[in-house]
Amino acid sequence: MRVLLVTSHYKPGPGGAETVVSLTEQLLREAGHDVVPFAVAEPDTSPTPWLPWFPPPAGSGARTEPGRRLAGIYSTPARRALDALLTQIGPDIAHVHHVHEFLTLSVLDALRHHEIPTVMTLHDYKAVCPNYRLFTQGRPCERCLSGGRLVNALRHGCLAGEGSAWRAAAAGAEAGLAAMRGWWRWVGLFIAPSVFLRDRVVAGGLPSDRVVVLPNPVVPPDRPVAPPGRPARFVYAGRLVAEKGLDVLLTAAHGLPPGSAIDLYGVGRAEASIRRRVATESLPVRLHGFTAKTIVTEAFGGATAAVLPALWYENCPMSVLEAAACGLPVVASRIGGLPELLDDGRTGLLVPPGEPRALAAALRSLAADPSYARALGAAARGHVIRHHAPVQHLTVLLRHYASVMTSHHRAAPP
Repeated sequence: MRVLLVTSHYKPGPGGAETVVSLTEQLLREAGHDVVPFAVAEPDTSPTPWLPWFPPPAGSGARTEPGRRLAGIYSTPARRALDALLTQIGPDIAHVHHVHEFLTLSVLDALRHHEIPTVMTLHDYKAVCPNYRLFTQGRPCERCLSGGRLVNALRHGCLAGEGSAWRAAAAGAEAGLAAMRGWWRWVGLFIAPSVFLRDRVVAGGLPSDRVVVLPNPVVPPDRPVAPPGRPARFVYAGRLVAEKGLDVLLTAAHGLPPGSAIDLYGVGRAEASIRRRVATESLPVRLHGFTAKTIVTEAFGGATAAVLPALWYENCPMSVLEAAACGLPVVASRIGGLPELLDDGRTGLLVPPGEPRALAAALRSLAADPSYARALGAAARGHVIRHHAPVQHLTVLLRHYASVMTSHHRAAPP
């Protein structure tokens, strides 16, 4: 079977979506399938013989901020490039991942024109929320599940803090264009990595009979990392952005036992403010920037726990699965899809989001009892090996591919 793998970024990270795409390609190739990637061309794009077909990121030639943002609604170069590639390769099925702003949903027009059966993995809430997170002004927000997405994006400035008001306007306009052109109707099946995400996108209008749950896979190392040592050390790996609750983590750091430390691995918009707080408040926090997955795995060795104090509706974060696969317990917020990954008190600890005292108390409990942390980590590793195994994931994915190819939902061309 020839699978067209469509994604904005064809490279290893820094986000979980890129990790999932890379692993999906690996699993398909190892099973003997032919995989053709299609993404935007970037300086750090992974090597592939299909690179000549990759278009530039949408808006890369624009001279103004409005021009760049508006170009991210619909990329004609991406549409033309994919048309040419589809004419060349004739895939059996297309598996679309996150394409917004860079490739844009124009790729769905090309897939519909060539009548390619299509599956789409939803890595976030973009299909029902212009800012993709159901998170506005520091807290979860579900306004857009009831409609009015363009109006909401403009009124509440959902993305204005991450570029400009033009980005919010473009995101809202994309939502309106998606509805007008019927882009979602062409997708034969949507894959939601968590029950929580499935329920939200269905509430926002996607058809319940075309949204299935398939959790992300993870490849566990051959053996767990070294057990926790003393003094306690906690690891955060992910984007440095407000919705991850890093301000809550920094406040909780004041309540850690003497000698304890928190290591942050990642980059993002909040990095400068985090560095200021660490310096001003003399916090036991070290920032390491974005590093390869192997370096983060090494950092898990001897750590007490991983931590994810999210404020938004996390879906099925790879950072949690990767830590658990290494035998490291995770302390996380009880929000979104996280309770589906962690059994509180058995494979990790769940705390109320936005409450630094509760987070500090959970971290102190593990710092005071390394044997408890080790037991949680062992149970977490067993859980992901049983429920997030790559072979198991591939078996179900291929079953979904076969179902979509058989039924092959055909929408009329625009």
